[in-house]
Amino acid sequence: MKLQNKNKVKKRKSAGKVRIGLIAFLTGLYTFISSMKIILGSLVVKNNRKLIDKIMLQWAKNILGTIHLTLKVSGQENLQVEKNAAVIVMCNHSSLYDIPVAIQALNTSFRFVAKKEMFNIPVLGTAIKYAEFISIDRKNHEQAIKDLEKAKEKMLDGITLWMAPEGTRSKDGKLAKFKKGGFHIALDTNATIIPIVIKDIHKVQAGDQMKIFLGQTIDVEICKPIDSKNYSHDSRLQLIEDVRNSMLSVLNRKLKN
Repeated sequence: MKLQNKNKVKKRKSAGKVRIGLIAFLTGLYTFISSMKIILGSLVVKNNRKLIDKIMLQWAKNILGTIHLTLKVSGQENLQVEKNAAVIVMCNHSSLYDIPVAIQALNTSFRFVAKKEMFNIPVLGTAIKYAEFISIDRKNHEQAIKDLEKAKEKMLDGITLWMAPEGTRSKDGKLAKFKKGGFHIALDTNATIIPIVIKDIHKVQAGDQMKIFLGQTIDVEICKPIDSKNYSHDSRLQLIEDVRNSMLSVLNRKLKN
């Protein structure tokens, strides 16, 4: 009987309403403070990328610390790609915590493609502009060409772009259908795609749900790179399938375990 009790799976502890309110307050506070640090730091330090990397990493650690989330990262060797290669990280998307998890797991000059509207948000919009976040306007062809060229320049200069090929968050952790936008960008910039899988993050917080489970341990697996130079726009669907299958193999293996 004692052996059975010892082998019982630890019950997940969900945050109550007061705790969720505190988490939301701290998340907003950490984001505001980090944004101000980026703005002020950018005005003082000319070459500010390393400074911003440190600020973003600390922001991610603070955010994950509010829910006592622990990460186990594997496959870091797959981040070692050809020198001066444009790199796009494509990640499964199930939770509000995907971005801070990826920032901490990758620990590199990590930025993501932001919606144009985000740049209009007071303080945050200024911060992400200084932090070299990228917006690509697909509705305006001429502007999209300029944006893609700018994105390519930043990637060749050491920026790693984060994208969620699913577009929206999955509530059950299953891989949703991929959208094509990120793959257009990869092909247009001849990028190396590194798929990463955040396992069971939906068991911490899923989709738009307000329920949060505390003190969890999450596995993050960095998969082998896929070079988009080996594909063309005509074979784009094959590229999408190869990236998707790379992620599915990790998720399916997790399910079997």
